[in-house]
Amino acid sequence: MSPTHFPRIRRRFSLRIAERAAGFSLIEIIVVVAAIVLISAAIAPRLFSWIDEGRAARAQGDANAIVAAMNRFFQDTTRWPGQVEILKANSATRFLIVGDPGTATFPTFAVSTGIGAATCTSGLSGVTPNVTAFTAATPSSSNSLNVIEFLTKQPSASDYPNWRGPYLAVDLSSDPWARPYVINVIPLFCGETVTSAAPAGALGFGWILSGGPNRTVQTLFTDSHVNVDSDDVGTNLSKLVTPSGT
Repeated sequence: MSPTHFPRIRRRFSLRIAERAAGFSLIEIIVVVAAIVLISAAIAPRLFSWIDEGRAARAQGDANAIVAAMNRFFQDTTRWPGQVEILKANSATRFLIVGDPGTATFPTFAVSTGIGAATCTSGLSGVTPNVTAFTAATPSSSNSLNVIEFLTKQPSASDYPNWRGPYLAVDLSSDPWARPYVINVIPLFCGETVTSAAPAGALGFGWILSGGPNRTVQTLFTDSHVNVDSDDVGTNLSKLVTPSGT
């Protein structure tokens, strides 16, 4: 064999080794990618569930903190946040939310019970028995106030005397799903007649709710049913009673 043939043989041998190495690496990549796809498909649903569980825990903590802040606000001022404005508005304004009503994207409301019409028989300052009334409504940008404004910034002293806030350490802007917490305080303005048939009072509890992962409020609030349903997150407010089992 001529010496000139050796370089050619070496080049062919090197090319075959390189081809085999490249082919083996490609198989490895395919196997790894396939394994990643299978593992991702297996754990992705559980991962999303963990994320939503964490968000729900945060939302519950937020709701509890807001309720505690509103209770302290009421103890100091003898009025609920927004009470003066809502009563003056004569039903044009009737809800509180966490966030700017003008820019917030509201949750969907699958039910309306608990945000229906109400006529007060008695109640807090500014309520005229059997005259003060509220129409049925769904929370929106036109009928809601930002509760954070009352809890973190001092309102008019004549409207809310003895304000000793701020009552919240953080300025919340939304729930973990980028929707506002919605608060119905109308039942708290009116007199509550608590009976065994209506443990929440004649008009039911006030409440604060997040629509949860599906961004839809599905809780059905009535006089005798005051628990948060479905994947909603929230809690109740009451100036008189605390329901058992909630």
